[in-house]
Amino acid sequence: MTKLTKAELQSEIIELEHEIRRYKRALKQIAIDTNELNLSPSERTVPVNERVLQALDRGQAEWELNVTEPGKGGRSDRISVYIKSRDAMGWTWEEDYTRNGQFAWCGSFAAQCYGDLVRFNIRQKIFPSCSRFYENWASTSRHQDIDNLRGGDIVIVFTSDERIPIWGNHITLALSSPDQDGNFDTIEGNAYGYGPDQNWREGVSKRTRNLNEVAHVYRLLDEDFNE
Repeated sequence: MTKLTKAELQSEIIELEHEIRRYKRALKQIAIDTNELNLSPSERTVPVNERVLQALDRGQAEWELNVTEPGKGGRSDRISVYIKSRDAMGWTWEEDYTRNGQFAWCGSFAAQCYGDLVRFNIRQKIFPSCSRFYENWASTSRHQDIDNLRGGDIVIVFTSDERIPIWGNHITLALSSPDQDGNFDTIEGNAYGYGPDQNWREGVSKRTRNLNEVAHVYRLLDEDFNE
């Protein structure tokens, strides 16, 4: 294998940076083009199912367990349950979660909160990622207007000012409607925020977000819940 000189390495780095910028521009154009395909939220407001209160109670119970990333002093063993248990996301083929960053488990936590309240095929196939929510629900009545956000909604947020990709970066559960300044409370997995000891750390966390961070708001329909 031929070793590159320092100058050649620097040249390759510069070219990669240019390529990254080209990809970002392409993603932004895709976002613009997709928005023009009439994938905007439905004008019909879906009522909030009363069972979301049970889901939020379950989220509160998990938060009180002080679930953190491995090595951060909390119940990291719960993360494998969120990912693998049939009562949560049901990805039984995944390895146990033992290191930070091994799996993006924000959707798994949301699946744990809704658990057996919601049909298993939805938890297993839709909840794992922001892109799955978008691909399956963005053109349905589950996709709510951002200004209609309510407690219990699945709220997808952007984690950078670039606001790409179009489907968002991180899955949260809203605990409240926005206040007059657009701030609302969330409970989240795989997130930095406050634990039950009110210290800022990474795990199952509570925090306050703003509407300007929101990519999409999804609300489960009555038909999505188990009888």
